[in-house]
Amino acid sequence: MKKLLLSFILLAFLSATAVFGYSLSESDWELLDRVENQIIELIDDQSNGLSAELFVSYIDNALETRQLTEKQRVLLEIISDDISYYYYLWEYAGDFGNMTADQCYSDEYYDEQDQMCYYNEDEYYDDDQEYEVWEFTGDHEQQGESEVLAAYSISGDSINLQDGTDDIKNQEVWNIFTALIPLSQRGDFIRYEVTNDDASDTAAHVVQTDEDINKWILGVNLSAFYIDWVLEPEESYATLIHEFAHVLTLNKTQVRYAPVSDDEALYNRFSESCTGNLLQEGCLNNWAYLDDFIDKFWPDADYLEKVRNEEIYAYDDTPESFVTEYAATNPGEDIAESFTYFVMRKKAEWNTIADQKLRFFYDYKELDSLRKQIRSRLATLK
Repeated sequence: MKKLLLSFILLAFLSATAVFGYSLSESDWELLDRVENQIIELIDDQSNGLSAELFVSYIDNALETRQLTEKQRVLLEIISDDISYYYYLWEYAGDFGNMTADQCYSDEYYDEQDQMCYYNEDEYYDDDQEYEVWEFTGDHEQQGESEVLAAYSISGDSINLQDGTDDIKNQEVWNIFTALIPLSQRGDFIRYEVTNDDASDTAAHVVQTDEDINKWILGVNLSAFYIDWVLEPEESYATLIHEFAHVLTLNKTQVRYAPVSDDEALYNRFSESCTGNLLQEGCLNNWAYLDDFIDKFWPDADYLEKVRNEEIYAYDDTPESFVTEYAATNPGEDIAESFTYFVMRKKAEWNTIADQKLRFFYDYKELDSLRKQIRSRLATLK
């Protein structure tokens, strides 16, 4: 019965949309509203056993298996997103919260009261150890025109050459990344790219893949990791932790990604439905680390917009509010730089706004536990 009901709704909708052109018109939006209202009524009527989870799953399956026009695909994605948002299907339980004991890794223990896995501190962990933090001086996020010398697919701790020329230094930098960041935190990375451009101020970058916006590429510029072909360890550690922090705060559990479309009306509809902070990548979920970070430390929307448009340089106004000058670029860099200091420095005195930003991460038990894991790994690399 449930499958028949779902099939009827889907077929009726696809038939209605097949005759229209791709450009979304006012009548398209009206059709979407009618269909979504009908779906909500059916889900709320518990007598038919249709749940929001089941409906979204059915649409996702249709997107993967059916031959659809581009417009039909976009419209179904809108419905899936809207229903998920309406019924809070994206509410963040995280990779940490509401865990069970069997989800803990061998180096973790289970806390029944918190229902979370925590890292077992070992002989290498030292909370007072200070690690050097390399302060970025340029745009490390955009890859620019640097030639990719080697590209690898990622499988767990291993990388497999897909294109270009292999080099032992490529593997060496990757080994540092896997040594620092626990495997459980690297599931969103599927590609690793290497450049070697002395003229570029890009040390490293992360970017979503074209094939799947839920997956990420880690790119590194060897010239920033090696001086006269001798590895600079402290700079390497800080760079890789910083890049990991971007994915930690912008992955699919944190952001409802913007639709991949040139249709302005579609993006406007997405923007209007966003109740969290809106970024270039999409809409931050209300439970996202970065959403809370912006609300607390970048509350003036007008000021933030001027910073993003480079009309104002925030570090000039309040240098005591940032751990580095580069952190003042925008909230995304601010949280990534602050997370790097949170990991690599001992606990601060909490006197300045910059110190409060480090304190921010301690409010999340899972991030405190993650800090301990990375610091212990840092100690073994020293």
